[in-house]
Amino acid sequence: MRLLFTDESFLVSGTPKPGIPFLAYSDAVLVDPANRYLFFISCIKGRTASPTTWRTYADHLYDFFCFLEENDLSWRQVGRAHLAGWRDGMRRRGLKRSTCNSRIRTVAAFFTWSKRTGLIDEVPFDYESISVSKPRGFLAHVDASGNKVQANELTLPSATPLPKFLSLRQSVAFIEALSPARTQLVAWLMLLCGLRREEAARLDIRVLPSPAGHDPAKMIKMTLDPSLTPTKGSRERWVNLPYPLAGKLHDYLMLERPAFAKRFKKKYGQHTTKLFLTQFGEELSLDGLGDQFQKASKASGIKCNPHMLRHTFAVHELARMSGKPSTNALLWVRDRLGHSSISTTQIYLKAADLVDHAEMDGYVAEMLKAMGGKASE
Repeated sequence: MRLLFTDESFLVSGTPKPGIPFLAYSDAVLVDPANRYLFFISCIKGRTASPTTWRTYADHLYDFFCFLEENDLSWRQVGRAHLAGWRDGMRRRGLKRSTCNSRIRTVAAFFTWSKRTGLIDEVPFDYESISVSKPRGFLAHVDASGNKVQANELTLPSATPLPKFLSLRQSVAFIEALSPARTQLVAWLMLLCGLRREEAARLDIRVLPSPAGHDPAKMIKMTLDPSLTPTKGSRERWVNLPYPLAGKLHDYLMLERPAFAKRFKKKYGQHTTKLFLTQFGEELSLDGLGDQFQKASKASGIKCNPHMLRHTFAVHELARMSGKPSTNALLWVRDRLGHSSISTTQIYLKAADLVDHAEMDGYVAEMLKAMGGKASE
């Protein structure tokens, strides 16, 4: 079994569509039903517009169809026992329960789609109603999940782990260990604005607001235009950019970036609008960012990856906004993070209960002080 991806030569309605995953058997024969579903996920379904999401679906189906190929099984003949065998095999390979469940849900979605499109008559699984506990903390009143959910009978029981986040002290110490200074700016964007790593690393200069004419005591609205800066699902959203951070980004844009941009132009014969460039005139890569975070983790003794800073923003912002009058904290944080569903944002509820709420009103001020700026409200 092989997992492949389309390149720029693959056209959909006359438009290049690179990055669409597809599966092929070991003898190079295409896996037709799986590829039709992956095309649906990549090109038709509106909620799955991110290539990262396409890759996740493809990885899950790849594992399942490898199991079928190894056991000489047809996907149309699969029953509950076969699916249970695949699940148990994943556990024997040491995969986490949450990983197994995620793959099971993807394969279940594939079978559901196959039934809906007339490829099969029945799906080889069923659902059962299970009870879940509601959060008991200070944000319990915003939980919208209820205490009954429908779960695939094949999934394993697993507790949802708390998202890993840093304390404010740890956040500052870690960012100070990052090098070079422009990487610290990427980190501050994730910590203070809740940007994803690809959104921060590949931020376009055309979405960056100038601090000129803005009140230094106010936040600056920064709109993430998906046609310029990558956002998950290509959804537009806005975030609050603290004035001091906007100032530091503008200083980098005007004073440090021009030399890097000149090297990019000399190397590639064209201009780039990406804000963050390396000293060699390359656009900042996600792998390079990951390497810098690993080095800072070792240097500071604080283990942190880029997404953990986004978690830290979500937890502290949820705790802070819960104390604002007439504010639905969960909806506010959902919109700043760009989640498509509020259930995704709910994972931060219990984590927010662990934060010292008495310090929340001042957490932005403390962060900006550590960064070398003044507080914005």
